[in-house]
Amino acid sequence: MFPSEFVANFMCMPTKGQLAPFSFKGRRYLVPVYDTPSKRILLQCGRQVEKSTTLGNKCLTYTMLQEYFRVLFVSPTQQQTETFSRDKIATPIALSEKLQIYTKGAQERIKNNVLYKRFSTDSDITFRYAFLHADRVRGISADMLLLDEIQDILTDVIPIIEEALSHSPYDFRVYSGTPKSLDNTISYYWNTFSTKNEWVIPCDGCGGGDYRYWNVIGEKNIGPLGLVCSKCGKDIQAMHPQAMWASMRSPSWLKNPPVNVPFEGYRIPQVITPWIDWASVLDKKRVYGRAEFFNEVLGLAYDSGRKLITQETLMAQCGNIPMKDAENFIGRGPIFMGVDWGTAENSYTVMTIGAYLGGKFQFLFFKRFEGEDSAPERTVQIISDYIHKFKVTMIGVDYGGGFDRNDKLIRTFGIKRIARYQYVNTKRIYFDRSLHRWMVNRTEGLMSLINAINRKDEFILPQWRGFEVPFAQDILSVFSEYNEARRTTIVNKTPGTTDDTIHSMLYCFLASMIRHPRPDILTPTGDK
Repeated sequence: MFPSEFVANFMCMPTKGQLAPFSFKGRRYLVPVYDTPSKRILLQCGRQVEKSTTLGNKCLTYTMLQEYFRVLFVSPTQQQTETFSRDKIATPIALSEKLQIYTKGAQERIKNNVLYKRFSTDSDITFRYAFLHADRVRGISADMLLLDEIQDILTDVIPIIEEALSHSPYDFRVYSGTPKSLDNTISYYWNTFSTKNEWVIPCDGCGGGDYRYWNVIGEKNIGPLGLVCSKCGKDIQAMHPQAMWASMRSPSWLKNPPVNVPFEGYRIPQVITPWIDWASVLDKKRVYGRAEFFNEVLGLAYDSGRKLITQETLMAQCGNIPMKDAENFIGRGPIFMGVDWGTAENSYTVMTIGAYLGGKFQFLFFKRFEGEDSAPERTVQIISDYIHKFKVTMIGVDYGGGFDRNDKLIRTFGIKRIARYQYVNTKRIYFDRSLHRWMVNRTEGLMSLINAINRKDEFILPQWRGFEVPFAQDILSVFSEYNEARRTTIVNKTPGTTDDTIHSMLYCFLASMIRHPRPDILTPTGDK
């Protein structure tokens, strides 16, 4: 039985006030999404196109047809995860007597909690949420990973979540979301790792047979009464009998993709759904900003140009002192260090050394730990050597990524010289006495540093020649975007790049603030 057949025969949905079997009529484009044999699926969607319903149905299909199958669902927030559990899992079961068969059995086998459900097949679904870190996901094993609203999950968190699949013989991944900028996580996966399937619609007014014009839905297809051909302007039908999914990749890419298992990618815009009200589409086109219309309606990424720092700005603050001469400043004043621990794939430990010289804070030295130097014990030893060498007064370290390494530094240099900083979503920055570490609002902290850099009168950087690669590249990879899950603007990095340097710089500068408060840049809110 294909998944689409199971859904059509076992699931129900309210239609015009009555309960009816789930139907793919008018949803023909969804059948390949359900039935593809690909182990990896990426859904890049406009809003309200049943992407979460599709994830829920796939959850239920695999856990009810397969024994001992484990699904892990992750979204950015607790509210989104609980809503999915209720609306996309519990509600379909409540509406279908056929599905309820799988929820009956011995009490010790059947579980029905908001964050965990197990069925009579001994298959189960675990629900979690992750945004800044993946702590709530650690230790969970799964055969299928579903990531919803992936555009709002920080890029660095995803590889950690994927470790849940490391022992699975199935290793199924279904990721979905609505695109934002071209730098966003979902856009990166779409453009780099997916087959980029588009629902192509032929225009019978442009020639005939094999010579018809095939439309890939975009802004030019929005007509006054419905979809129109972007070439001739005549009406086209989303459910044309010959409309189909087609990959936008070249044959050579499909034959030799950059990864062993590429994502089967499907872009689903609002305007091909059977329930769309065209007047509302025209209203959105008139009222929405262009980026929002592309994202929400067309399911397309839009380059919003929200880069936070330019290369010109960085170069303007680079002095003539190469990093190899940083030792010349030993003894001229208190020296501070920042360490961002590399813990995930495509992440490195970066150490920053800085000091106040001539009234400005000067970042004197940077080191990225690669190759043999990246082994934890060797990294800690090298950092310890630099602390001794530069007679570092205060060391700011990343709390979240280095429990064991922080412990070694504390045992060597004492708790008074090691300031631990943990990213949180609460107030700007405060010291938690019970935990003996600093809590820093990630966005507030990073934006305070970035704004100071952009003012061009607060910092001095090393000579550009030694600073450009990889350290300046790290800083230039960050951008800002609005995170709907958190309802706030966040700082993120372009997927596939690193941003460890800017975090290391922040920890270094925060450590310096313990001795030299800078309320003009960032003000702690007091002890907790």
